[in-house]
Amino acid sequence: MKFKKFFQNKVFLNSIMFLTIFFITDIFYSNFINKSKIRGNCILNEESFYFLEKNCSFKQKYIKNISQYNVYTNEFGLRYSGKKFDKNKKNIFYLGDSFTYGLGLDYSDTYIGILENKNNSYNHLNFGLQGYSPLVYKYQLKKMINEKIYPKKIILALDYTDLFEDSDRWIEPLNETLPPKLKNFLENRDNDESFKDRNLKVTRIISRSINGFFRDIRLATKNFINQNAQKQVGKTEIGRFLYSNEGVYLKKKILTKSLKHRAEDLEKTLKEISNIAKKINSDFYILIYPWPDTLAYGQNNFNWEKFVSNFCIKNCKMIINTFPKFLEYKDKNIYWHKDLYIKEDLHFNKFGNSLIAQEILKVTE
Repeated sequence: MKFKKFFQNKVFLNSIMFLTIFFITDIFYSNFINKSKIRGNCILNEESFYFLEKNCSFKQKYIKNISQYNVYTNEFGLRYSGKKFDKNKKNIFYLGDSFTYGLGLDYSDTYIGILENKNNSYNHLNFGLQGYSPLVYKYQLKKMINEKIYPKKIILALDYTDLFEDSDRWIEPLNETLPPKLKNFLENRDNDESFKDRNLKVTRIISRSINGFFRDIRLATKNFINQNAQKQVGKTEIGRFLYSNEGVYLKKKILTKSLKHRAEDLEKTLKEISNIAKKINSDFYILIYPWPDTLAYGQNNFNWEKFVSNFCIKNCKMIINTFPKFLEYKDKNIYWHKDLYIKEDLHFNKFGNSLIAQEILKVTE
């Protein structure tokens, strides 16, 4: 009897009616009003290469200890602030991986976003994307030149991973007009829309907002409780080759090719980029920055600063070395790790990016 009365209850019936109308409206809106795709990301895969889709937007939450943030791409398929490309301005090309892309941050908090706000006399073009390396940068540079878009300055952010990824992750194509190919390529399943993706866009937007809201509350609570916690800096599997020969990852990679041969291969690609820059009369800079474990444990086994500095003597306009800036801050601040990097991650936070921007600004003003 009580069960029957429950289903006759007006609140229950009104709820069922509301949800039915809501989902019917959502299906109509999704199919006839808003036909655009609600994206989980803007990364497309094509012939063993991945890149950002042009004129795309999505909310990203790639790193666990940060709130979701907006990503927008421009007509070139590059992450940007929303500022239109001005053909009458000179261009700065920023080549790099996830650090250049600004993983974990709103665009205005990345070093390129900060530089764009401080120096409006250039178009600041961000070519960064996670997992990219110099073989990809060379292709990106050639592609833009073929489109008659030339850089006045090229700032290539050289990461420790490039010593391994340039030969282990990417294969240079025989035809130089084609992009490099991934050795282990996985198709992007995000292109296959499900029923929910096609027909329940309002539901997805609302659920994403609710998820983001509770994520922000969880992170704010966690950060408040642990605001002064200072854990020991962990040793990364890739970055540790600078200070030791430990690590399963490093030992496995050295078996296939020595550090010396990897360095020679990397220098070869960088010289090709340098030669392209000379041909188009562009200033070529290499930017380097430290990971947290490098600041904590040094570079006794392989000195990254020395390696890049030696290369830049003949092949660069200048090296933009941010190591001294970060080491100075570390020596003066007990909570340097928390101040400079995203929590439990090796990517820089807003303040860390601002220090990089200060050093780049010296050569772009």
